[in-house]
Amino acid sequence: MNKLYGAFLALVLVAGSQPARVQAAPGCPDDVGAALAAACPCDADSNAQAWKNHGQYQKCVVHFRNDMRKQGCLDSESQRSIARCSARSTCGKEGAVLCCVYDTSGTCNDPLPGDTVAAGVCSNAATTVCDTDADCITASAPRVSRHADTCVAHGGTPVGGGSVCSDCPLPPPAP
Repeated sequence: MNKLYGAFLALVLVAGSQPARVQAAPGCPDDVGAALAAACPCDADSNAQAWKNHGQYQKCVVHFRNDMRKQGCLDSESQRSIARCSARSTCGKEGAVLCCVYDTSGTCNDPLPGDTVAAGVCSNAATTVCDTDADCITASAPRVSRHADTCVAHGGTPVGGGSVCSDCPLPPPAP
């Protein structure tokens, strides 16, 4: 669960908001996402105890974000991203999972499927080049589900913990 959360932070803070990686002041971490994941891991507090609730996790994130802001390590967009993404996460929510809905109906018209040369296009996305049908799988944005069973009952696939700011993993995890 923590690996997916770390990946989400890297994605949000690196791809989504480049200024978070730039050291604005001495003492700023090179990788703010990794520093946040170390300071406030999704699955446990600093004493390796599960978070009592989501609010306790949020409190940790807010303290971290405020420390980084005071040091000049974050721009305003990065500050908002950290708050928004951590608020919309499974962290501190017992039994909660990220739930993704996959569309596997797309087909690839590559004349030599499986040759590792993407020479076709997907039936469900004419601008997506492909080699096999697996290249045509799409996913909705993840959402937080209170339980894995609830996710499955609504046609989704549980993909672990983390934040809705991350993308659903492609290809989907095996059942």
